[in-house]
Amino acid sequence: MSKNKIEKRVWIQASAEIVFQALTKAGALEQWFCDKASSNPHAEGELFAQWNDGKTRRKGRAIFTRFEPSSRLTLRWINDGRDDDSAAAHTLSYEINPRSGMTELVMTDSDEMEMDEEALDFLAEGWNSVLLELKDYCEHKERAAKKKR
Repeated sequence: MSKNKIEKRVWIQASAEIVFQALTKAGALEQWFCDKASSNPHAEGELFAQWNDGKTRRKGRAIFTRFEPSSRLTLRWINDGRDDDSAAAHTLSYEINPRSGMTELVMTDSDEMEMDEEALDFLAEGWNSVLLELKDYCEHKERAAKKKR
């Protein structure tokens, strides 16, 4: 593992379209990623997110720098809720690959700042939890869509 990048891969039993919407639509983001969101999902559009932690609120803002529906997505975080100024170099990239009735999602979290091994391990573990939330949300959405058909 490099000192400034985390890569995670998750298999989701849902369509690439559902996964892409979960990563870009405000209402969907509020179900698995943050407490409140506003999203203008297109190239150069903005995403605003808010996380509530007891009495504390953290706000984040990102720009969609790559936007290929149901395929690829990159967010450059202008402010990711941290208290320091390093967030401007923080990028989340997603590759969405439909495979055999499932979707493989490859997430890369990179930062220009190098982190120590303990910080990287902490963030990597956090991503495991977040991506499981995404997986659960998308799979539930897929089952609900199949019931409607």
